[in-house]
Amino acid sequence: MSASLTQARVLVVDDFQGMRTILRDIVRAMGVTRVDTAANGKDALRTLHGSRYDIVICDYNLGPGLNGQQVLDEARLHDYIGVSTIWVMVTAEKTAEMVMGAAEVKPDEYLLKPINQNMLQGRLERLIVKKQSLRGVEEAIRARDYATAIARCDQLLQADASKPQELLRIKADLHLKQGNHDAARALFESVLAVRSVPWARTGLGKVYFSQGHHEKARDCFAQVLDENRMFVEASDWLAKTLEALGERVRAQQVLQDAVKLSPNSASRQKVLGETAHKNGDLGVARAAFEKTIRISEFSSNKNPGAYVELAKVLSENDDSDEALKVLARTKGVFKDRIDMVIQAAALESTVYQKTGQNDLSQAAMAQAEQLMASQPGKLAPDAALEVAQAMLAQGRKEQAFGLMRDLVKNHHEDTGLSNRVEALFDQVQMGAEGRSLIRESREEVIQINNQGVLLAKQGNFAEGARLLRTALHNLPGNEVVMMNLCGLLIGQMRAQGKSDTLMTEVTELLERVRDINPQNEKLRQYLGLLAPAAGRAG
Repeated sequence: MSASLTQARVLVVDDFQGMRTILRDIVRAMGVTRVDTAANGKDALRTLHGSRYDIVICDYNLGPGLNGQQVLDEARLHDYIGVSTIWVMVTAEKTAEMVMGAAEVKPDEYLLKPINQNMLQGRLERLIVKKQSLRGVEEAIRARDYATAIARCDQLLQADASKPQELLRIKADLHLKQGNHDAARALFESVLAVRSVPWARTGLGKVYFSQGHHEKARDCFAQVLDENRMFVEASDWLAKTLEALGERVRAQQVLQDAVKLSPNSASRQKVLGETAHKNGDLGVARAAFEKTIRISEFSSNKNPGAYVELAKVLSENDDSDEALKVLARTKGVFKDRIDMVIQAAALESTVYQKTGQNDLSQAAMAQAEQLMASQPGKLAPDAALEVAQAMLAQGRKEQAFGLMRDLVKNHHEDTGLSNRVEALFDQVQMGAEGRSLIRESREEVIQINNQGVLLAKQGNFAEGARLLRTALHNLPGNEVVMMNLCGLLIGQMRAQGKSDTLMTEVTELLERVRDINPQNEKLRQYLGLLAPAAGRAG
């Protein structure tokens, strides 16, 4: 018996008390003393949030609420488990839908009931040593120290290169998280030079996509599906690439084929709904959004966009009553999300306007604007777009333009968002004015940023900081301005010595950036620079 296995901490998740007891007793018979149980998906996530487990043995069917696939998805999403955790998915059935759903989330093992001790112990002993060797990698990942995590992957690869696939996948993902596309591409190509592996070719396609080489990306994803149509992750990326290439009808077909194979991915169903909606296929869009909502009904990661998009589809299909019911439900489900209540109220206003109920349209819009006023400068892009559309429907052009001007300025580097703003203006036959607004708004922010950076380079920190602070006051959601101001203030402290006041300002700015975008590439870099700045005498 492996000492690593007997010392492991194990969680058993099953909705039947009898099966929980059987699995718990099997694990205890292996010599494992620390075994906890959970009766459903919600309990499992609560338990995983409170403690770290080496092994999770989870049934696929968990009764009402989350299934095993969704529990694993959420556990990863919320960082309750890491690369060193063994996840064993268990089921009594072997339907194609269930097998594909389990395969998509990539558990370490997938076992059919009935399970005996020899079967389970053999699988766990094979996995435990390899998985526990990844603890150092996991610690670095949790600390977002990706360079150290990569170095530890390399150490493990050098120590034992007999089965390198999992380590190589982890290393490649870390390169992508760092934005080091050249290193990721080299790794994927080295794997593919030996044999055609679906994850490596899909990864190479992701690199091509991120670098704007959409035709090469399309060919990569298509080849993966030609060789292995069950590798549905490639379908998602192929559809995304076809969308970027303007081949939206083909993208919809790819997604429809994928959901036939694996229908229980809420994110894929939502993208199918969005694609079909853009294509004017309201029937497919409605079915996909309704499926998205059903799949994620018990999830803490519900996607509010599906509710709003479903309401839009219903309204466009002249089913305003159902659209309004969905929006009322949206307000209830997401009552703690002010941005969602604003978005739903704005869309309500548009639906009422369309049906000639002007008084109700005005009342819904008043609710949206009252909530906006309660949190100035914090309006989410989706909500801002919905409010602007409602304003334009009411003939309030000046207010809508002002809202879109602020939105573009706060996200001036987000070309995808600028395209959505442009599409909104095109929809109301104001395309030329909209493009002018977008261009001028982006140029204004770029000019301010460049001027602030230039002043800092010239050593005029005070004037540069004044300029960027003013810009940030006017654009409180612009993370580029925040990071440029951080860089300027850190540079000032390195040149002139530590200032407690500036240290506090930089720390607060970095916290704001972390809230907006925890994956900001400069965030860790600037946090690292704070230490030497803080250590200088002032």
